[in-house]
Amino acid sequence: MRPRAGTLEIICCTLAWGTIGSIVNRISLASSVIVFFRLAFGFVVVLGWLAVRKRLGDLRLRARPVLLIASGLVLGVHWALLFAAYKRIGVDTTILIVFIGPVLWAVAAPFFLRERLRATSLGALAVAFGGIALISIPKIGSVDGLGLAAAFGSAVLFAVLILMGKLLTEHYEPAAIVVWQLGVAAVLLSPALAGASVHQIGRGLPLLLVLGMVHSGVLGIVFFHAVRALPTQELGVLFYLEPASAVLYAWWWLSEKPTALTLAGGALIVLAGIGIIVADRAVGGPGALPEPVMQEVPR
Repeated sequence: MRPRAGTLEIICCTLAWGTIGSIVNRISLASSVIVFFRLAFGFVVVLGWLAVRKRLGDLRLRARPVLLIASGLVLGVHWALLFAAYKRIGVDTTILIVFIGPVLWAVAAPFFLRERLRATSLGALAVAFGGIALISIPKIGSVDGLGLAAAFGSAVLFAVLILMGKLLTEHYEPAAIVVWQLGVAAVLLSPALAGASVHQIGRGLPLLLVLGMVHSGVLGIVFFHAVRALPTQELGVLFYLEPASAVLYAWWWLSEKPTALTLAGGALIVLAGIGIIVADRAVGGPGALPEPVMQEVPR
């Protein structure tokens, strides 16, 4: 039996996104500048891909246009708060707080998306969050009120983004959502370029292109295909593979050897992911969920 449609896609995305921290560590630019180029390059590559395929018509605003534009604004603010939290309270504390987001969207899904809460999904979420706690808590630094507020704000917006994305995939193709979100967020964060070093941008350009074209552009499309296919509770569990894989990449590339607790936390996250896939196969059987039918709005 093969996994539900979207499972392999979200695993691919989260494992690839786990490399972001190690890549950013090698770029000598302010985090806000890195985020801007990640957005801008992602926007350009997906827009170009649609143009080559003669699918620019997919960008036409149809149903929920305000929600689509707002999702780009939310993305920009989410990333701004995320990096502000990184700076004030450290990566580990920030990750612990921000990854409350999958729990929030799983709990909110029955109210906004009419999804049924499943005990197996909630159990797997609890195990995965326990894994994040084991990874992050030993390294938590000093408490900073503004940093904590930024991290909690980022966590809430993380959940809001997923719920928005789930609603938008009923009306728009994944590439169209990516173009609108990245474009709007890039405009919002463009002031970050003020005072940026052209020399440092040039030195970091190859890695900036990877972050934008691959991590934001190509994987953004793959991600929204997964969002369309999977229940949000399962998305939440599999999302925890991102920080778990980041630990391994940092060990491999940056020689940041993980502690026994960190490895135990990663193992819990992997077990939670395996558990949700096995439970899904037992409940849903082989094959995939049917693809939602795109809803056209009368002209």
